[in-house]
Amino acid sequence: PGFITMNPGYAGRTELPDNLKALFRPVTMVVPDLAKIAENMLFSEGFDDSKSLAKKMVVLYKLSKEQLSKQFHYDFGLRSMKTVLVMAGELKRQFSDIPEDLVLMRILRD
Repeated sequence: PGFITMNPGYAGRTELPDNLKALFRPVTMVVPDLAKIAENMLFSEGFDDSKSLAKKMVVLYKLSKEQLSKQFHYDFGLRSMKTVLVMAGELKRQFSDIPEDLVLMRILRD
């Protein structure tokens, strides 16, 4: 079995020719639940208040994506959020006496 991932909406990409399309079955993907992913990541990094902090992170990233500059080098997607949450976990382990919400604030500021 073979798999092809197509993102025809991206710049420079083209549609797959019909004769090749016939060889593959389409699969529909859904947008991941960022709140659940962030909550599980924070929990796995040792945060006790992961649910509340995850909600705040998702809202922050959503508002940033909507209201800040649309320039190409700004990334407010899942990959960026994951990097921030992993760094927050490292900071939390390094400074266990700092409240969790301040750990997240500090990592976002830095």
